[in-house]
Amino acid sequence: MYGQGQGQGQVDGLTQQFGQMGMAEFQTVVLNGRPDLAALDETPPAMRLAPGTMCVAASECAPQFQRSTLNAVPRTDKLLKKTRLPLGLLVTPVCADDDVAVAPDIVRCRRCRTYINPFVAFTDGGRRWRCNMCGLSNDVPLTFDYDSATQTQKDRWARADLRNAVVEFVAPLEYMVRPPMPPAYVFLIDVSYASAQLGAPGVVAQTIRDTLDQLPDADGRTRVAIIGVDAQLHFFQMRTGAEPQQLVVGDVDDVVLPAPSDLLVNLSDARSSLDIVLERFGAMFSNNHGVGNALGPAIRAAQQMLGGIGGRIVAIMASPPTTGEGLVEPRAEGRDLGTPRESELLRAQGTWYKNVAADCSRAQIAFDTVFVGQQAMDVAT
Repeated sequence: MYGQGQGQGQVDGLTQQFGQMGMAEFQTVVLNGRPDLAALDETPPAMRLAPGTMCVAASECAPQFQRSTLNAVPRTDKLLKKTRLPLGLLVTPVCADDDVAVAPDIVRCRRCRTYINPFVAFTDGGRRWRCNMCGLSNDVPLTFDYDSATQTQKDRWARADLRNAVVEFVAPLEYMVRPPMPPAYVFLIDVSYASAQLGAPGVVAQTIRDTLDQLPDADGRTRVAIIGVDAQLHFFQMRTGAEPQQLVVGDVDDVVLPAPSDLLVNLSDARSSLDIVLERFGAMFSNNHGVGNALGPAIRAAQQMLGGIGGRIVAIMASPPTTGEGLVEPRAEGRDLGTPRESELLRAQGTWYKNVAADCSRAQIAFDTVFVGQQAMDVAT
């Protein structure tokens, strides 16, 4: 009886803690089977602010921009562990939406760098604002309520960043590490035997060709490059008004670009050559019997192309890297599944890709990876 009373007391204490968070009003439903994924598109719960909070009434953040895994955030880490529920945020900062308001300027907390938002509190007669993240009191800029262009007072409460949960910022020069560069894309396509057996080279090339018109190219500066990857690297030199040429680099231990130019080409100027390469790409590698995948050297080559301007590397792989730097050793996944050693499969074999990611981040290079096929790809590494 004593043990039952003690256990009941712990449950009552936990219930009281949840009640203090306002979670007692939320209805819970016992799941029978799989959860309804369509519920993810439902309207999120209403905002729950502490009594006496002084802030501007604003629209909630739309779920396509940001969504939490929990409707209420526990007060302490200990309480979160008791719930045994994951706490996280799914944030999509560049989600396409034409209705996003534009902030007139950028005002941030001097301690935690939080942007001013509808949930800050103005104090000292409106001359200061208290950050809702770290609690620091900041001075309101002199230009906050004054329009220097028209030399008139502005309505503070009409500012987009105080009335909307999601706003767009136009970054001034002090937020730029360099002048705006042209968009650049380097496609790394697996053309090895494993990929050819699936017919992936032709399908991938045709998909890229169909989406070229969707790449951002308003000012006609977008650049594109294609690299085929097996145990060797297959570059394509595309000159304006000339037949494209395939250049093969067999030495993947020390990759050097086979041509100083015409590998990363202007999309508008070399469109006809690019269409020819992508149209012939599938037939070019349909009978390829070369085994091996030199993804690491291909990434190094793409880095050389994009090092001065930045851009995006899109890797479409059907087999794991087995040649050159960045190779991964095959793991006995089937033998370790369901055993205590299964967690080891979620750990990276080395730090090569982590170090490359850091190097690319400093050079303003982003990555997209697409894996096809039935082989184990060791995504953790």
